[in-house]
Amino acid sequence: MITLLGIPFDFQGLSYYRTDKNIEIGEQVIVKTDHGTYLGTVKKMRVATEEELNSPDFDTTFPAIERIATYSDKALDRVAKQRAIALTKDTQKQANSLNLGMKVLSSYFDCEDNKALITFTSETRVDFRELVKILTGMYRIKIELRQIGPRDQARLVGGIGPCGLPLCCTTFLTSFDGISIAMAKNQLLAINIPKLSGQCGKLMCCLKYEDDAYQKIRPLYPKIGEKFTYNKSQYEVTGLNLLTDTITTYNGENYESFTKEEFERVKKGLTKTDEKPVMYKDINSGVDLSGHGISDTNNRIAQIKRNEERRKEEKERNNQQNQKGSGKQNNSQNNNTFQKNKDRNNRPNNQNNRNNNSPRNNQQRKNTFRNNPHKSSTSSSGFIPVSQIQDKSVLDVKPIKNDDKK
Repeated sequence: MITLLGIPFDFQGLSYYRTDKNIEIGEQVIVKTDHGTYLGTVKKMRVATEEELNSPDFDTTFPAIERIATYSDKALDRVAKQRAIALTKDTQKQANSLNLGMKVLSSYFDCEDNKALITFTSETRVDFRELVKILTGMYRIKIELRQIGPRDQARLVGGIGPCGLPLCCTTFLTSFDGISIAMAKNQLLAINIPKLSGQCGKLMCCLKYEDDAYQKIRPLYPKIGEKFTYNKSQYEVTGLNLLTDTITTYNGENYESFTKEEFERVKKGLTKTDEKPVMYKDINSGVDLSGHGISDTNNRIAQIKRNEERRKEEKERNNQQNQKGSGKQNNSQNNNTFQKNKDRNNRPNNQNNRNNNSPRNNQQRKNTFRNNPHKSSTSSSGFIPVSQIQDKSVLDVKPIKNDDKK
């Protein structure tokens, strides 16, 4: 199975190479580029599709890796990075002495140690032939100077775009296409150059991603400023939103929105939609929102009044029944109270019987005690006399012996 390895380089971005070996993300490999042989780190992996495998340019589009980096390759790469720092400083020093007006960015030694690539930026075109002769004499290797633009400089520096993601040029873009202001106009974007520009100062590369789709859809919609008649008033197209299929129009007083189909119907003199208006009815109030349900409303109101009267009658009937029941209870309570008061009145009170200690009363108490001598003691103490016990067997109690105390 052929696997495609994504390996980024500062001087050319992310490039894909093919291999049939078992390689994981993060491993270092030796590959050939347009500027020499360099050591790179695998950042992405994917399987080649059938369309890519059947393409006649598959081998040139995805060149094969040279080999997996060995220990010696990694050691030479660390030494080459230290030499590259010194080469960058010497190049900038010599460029300043020649007044070339260039800014050296970085230097790269290839793995074969017979070539060096130096990148720089400049606002004007630079004649660096004299500088190449000086550097070749100093390092005794082949020197390649490459002037890069602001887009390549942004790729080297890196950063976060307006979308919140890393810059496209530092992740997957391998080449830069031409971006024009016509792409922004075609997408109905506000022509605000600072907002449409990336960190490189040029128009953002993402403007080209959706340009093909907008070129196909945009001719199907009306142009801004197109006028038409609707509801006996002249409207003018003031805005479009292709994603939501919305056409915004204005007649000088009110705004009106149309879809693409509705706009075509209106231009033909038809109604906005051919659907009949839906009659919505509020169940709670019984009012027909269309304005044609006055009779239903009156019937509903009359029904509500009848229900209220019926509830009042039931409430009054219940109150009357409750009052009758409470009257019977009060009569019974009054009868009981009257009987108690009558008995209480029949009893001798202290005022009528002030001479309770009279000899006659004493004689009556003696006769009562003689007839029932245990009445007073029983009522006061609560004990029952032996003479009143019917079952005498309960009185037969065996004496306790000394042996049975346990």
